[in-house]
Amino acid sequence: APSQRYVRGLYSGGTFCLEAQLIWRDAGIHTFSNAPLADAGRLTDVEKSVEHTAIDLGSDEFTVGRPHPMIDYGARIDRLSKEAADPSVACIVMDVVLGYGSHPSPAEVLGPAIREAKSLAKAAGRDLPVICFVCGTDEDPQPFESQKATLEHAGALLVASSTDAAELAAAIATQMANESDAGRRVKQGGERR
Repeated sequence: APSQRYVRGLYSGGTFCLEAQLIWRDAGIHTFSNAPLADAGRLTDVEKSVEHTAIDLGSDEFTVGRPHPMIDYGARIDRLSKEAADPSVACIVMDVVLGYGSHPSPAEVLGPAIREAKSLAKAAGRDLPVICFVCGTDEDPQPFESQKATLEHAGALLVASSTDAAELAAAIATQMANESDAGRRVKQGGERR
């Protein structure tokens, strides 16, 4: 929809959050974050995204007194639902980290939330790509291929790496911004006649 312009990254840790911000910066996308590249990008309220936002849900403000988001997906699922309801969101990026110390089956809890988020957006007349990448191997206790299959079945747009996810999100946001700007110029041109 024309209102969809912004990327939202919901990361379980700081490394992927930082990488996304670097890639988005190189694409000309100024990003706000609770773990920003520079103070000018610091969110004033970590519970509320602003324009392009990358959130490190593994930082202290989200983990004190509760399990890390690699173990408990509750905070990420809540945030996914909130971002999906925002008509300005063009796409959402999420990492899924496998291994010991992670949820026994992240895709099983994340899959229904992705379906619900996409359905919420669809009911409002929007398509909402939810871009996911799985960080893991076939040697992890969670079956790597079945985790990917479950996410794809839920409607996630699965890519091979964190870099691919950030680059795809940048391409979507850039395309949506260009289309929105072109539409605004056409509308303004029509009003002058």
